[in-house]
Amino acid sequence: MATFQKRGTSWRAIVRKKGHPAQTHTFSTKARAQAWAKEVESELENRAAGIKPGLTIGDALKRHEAHLERISSRGRKNKTSANNLRKSIDTEMLLSQLQYQHLVTFADTRRKVDGVAASTVMTDVMYLSGAITTCVVEELAPPTLKASMSSWRAGLKRAGLIGNPEDRDRRPTDKELEELLIHTRHNRALRHIGYNALIRFAVDSCMRLDEICSLRWADLDAANGTIIVRLRKHPTKATDQVVPLMGESLAIIEAQPRKEERIFPYRSESASNGFRRVCQNLGIEDLHFHDLRHEGISRLFERGYQIQEVAMVSGHRDWKSLKRYVNLRPGELVSKDRARSGSA
Repeated sequence: MATFQKRGTSWRAIVRKKGHPAQTHTFSTKARAQAWAKEVESELENRAAGIKPGLTIGDALKRHEAHLERISSRGRKNKTSANNLRKSIDTEMLLSQLQYQHLVTFADTRRKVDGVAASTVMTDVMYLSGAITTCVVEELAPPTLKASMSSWRAGLKRAGLIGNPEDRDRRPTDKELEELLIHTRHNRALRHIGYNALIRFAVDSCMRLDEICSLRWADLDAANGTIIVRLRKHPTKATDQVVPLMGESLAIIEAQPRKEERIFPYRSESASNGFRRVCQNLGIEDLHFHDLRHEGISRLFERGYQIQEVAMVSGHRDWKSLKRYVNLRPGELVSKDRARSGSA
């Protein structure tokens, strides 16, 4: 039997049934609370759906967030997708009621109203898919729901509502890098975040900004020239990785003041936004901080390192995923060929 309690501007629904624990949830309107209670009562009578009674989309998102906090260091990007879903999809809806058309409406709204790219919507949908997988693993939802989500993603992709991001091959020119380093060395307004060291380190280390800002002094092995990158990005499970410090990476680290536990004690989001403003001030267009990683990886290939050696630095697990970062300059390849021909 369901009961309802008004709490401020919200309504709390309570469903009690003999032999089952009480189910409670708070909603913005009484109508939503009544609809939820009716569905829960139905599920308690017939558990054919295999989904925990009362489990909402919002509950699934919270569980997935908790899961990601345990295994991943990419908090900012995770929260962005979760917030996008909360703004544009009915998170008070029971997970058992989720249908393909709900995803179509969500994706279409994100594309037309928010004006984002198909690849951005893909990231949001993949986050929801991950939330469903978390519920399946925790035995709160049946594997069939995960299979349905996979089918729905295929439908969204076929409709052009979601899509993979285009490979980005932007590399800073020598002139752009020189301008950035000069500007960040002498501009007193940028002293709060050590951009000069960050930029040089990003190119030499080939690390992501999130990884750089999470490096700790305790994980540095200066004698061997290595450092541990905690919870490094991985398609299925983030893992700790011992990484060689290439170029001037070690020297840049040792030049940093030991004031905190982290070597570069900055928020990655703040550093990224600041880098964008520096580029705008210098008139450098379409350059992201992540492009510095691209530059560093490309330089390693240009210096003659093999795929497996570069992968040890970059953290990539296979050639296919590493290939998109490689953008060798044609002129340099011609110069190498001419040098070899001349020495033959």
